[in-house]
Amino acid sequence: MIEKTLWIMCGPPASGKSWFAKHKLKNGPGWMYISRDEIRFSILKENEDYFAHENDVFVEYLNQIHHALHSEGIFNVIADATHLNWKSRNKLISNLEKIEHGLQNINITPVVVEADLMIILKRNEERTGREKVGHGAIRRMAMQFNDPKHDPYNYTAIMYVDNGKEQYADSYKFMYYKNDIQMKEIPIKSIIKKGG
Repeated sequence: MIEKTLWIMCGPPASGKSWFAKHKLKNGPGWMYISRDEIRFSILKENEDYFAHENDVFVEYLNQIHHALHSEGIFNVIADATHLNWKSRNKLISNLEKIEHGLQNINITPVVVEADLMIILKRNEERTGREKVGHGAIRRMAMQFNDPKHDPYNYTAIMYVDNGKEQYADSYKFMYYKNDIQMKEIPIKSIIKKGG
């Protein structure tokens, strides 16, 4: 059986999640990138509040991820949203599990994008329109972040991305985490090849 992987991006706004997902993680054919914000901005009308259609956005996000995971020729699905803590990651995972065929035979790998708060705030200042988030909201979201290694869930692995430099970084490490035994570093290329 061909293995499939759901990559769950985790980190505050402007930490570089989308950049890393699209430019470093996504690796040619067999990959599907799904952004909650892209779905949100396709639904929102010009003068509507960011959270005006939150339920519709989440349902469409789930549907697109589910469809991609069960599509022929797609082996890696990137779910791009903040997923800051177990509550938000569990909301995604538990709702996907409720849909027919759910997450059977799917590897689940959170991708934690780490960056210093001052660099995140600086990057956020370079954003425009709805993509720009209030500094207070970013500070609150950064404080809400919990490392997925503490989640009560047996992930296949967890990837940590050091995106804390002035420029978006290449540095990342792949940490294997299974059965609560230990974490060890593995070369990322071997894992990505394994996933398709």
